[in-house]
Amino acid sequence: MPALRSLALPIAVAASMLGLLTACSERPTSFPDRDGVIAAQAEWCAALAKLQRAGASWEHMNACKAAYPTSSPTYLRAMTSCFSRRMEAATESSPDRSQIILECNDEVAVNINPDDPAAAPVLESRCARMLRCERVPIPTCKAAYGKLESAQRAMFSTIYNATGRYEIMDCFDNASCTDNEEAGRQACYKPTSDALLWFPD
Repeated sequence: MPALRSLALPIAVAASMLGLLTACSERPTSFPDRDGVIAAQAEWCAALAKLQRAGASWEHMNACKAAYPTSSPTYLRAMTSCFSRRMEAATESSPDRSQIILECNDEVAVNINPDDPAAAPVLESRCARMLRCERVPIPTCKAAYGKLESAQRAMFSTIYNATGRYEIMDCFDNASCTDNEEAGRQACYKPTSDALLWFPD
């Protein structure tokens, strides 16, 4: 799946303000939000096709629908709306897609609930890693997290679907401690943040 590396920056910035783990069990065979992700991805694909003035006959439609991003259905639908609107409103003949994605990410993240109970294990996982690798008490870790703006907390948790959150927690649980734990935590997010949105090669 083509990567969305442009989102690594805001996530890294947020990660620099906080540092945090839980035991991940065996990987589930399926996740409860799978149907929602598939449906939201189909809407994303339709939007990309419309931007190409191709509709259902778009040459990348099958590959797009077959892709499974790491974004939550809520995040993906909001990004679909924002990205389409801004691309169509752009006055340049070749608008800067990466810049529009960053702008949309800022717009969308502030409206996503960062405290969804389903995302709580990500916080537990981060805090457990900080306890294991840096001896930061879990209450201290959680208190620091609670001081972040809601958009930053969402960037750590609820913009991702259940598969994406699992991958992040798996890394927190199993990656070795490093001399630079801030970079180590960011590395656990990067593969998942790179796959939030699908684009053709």
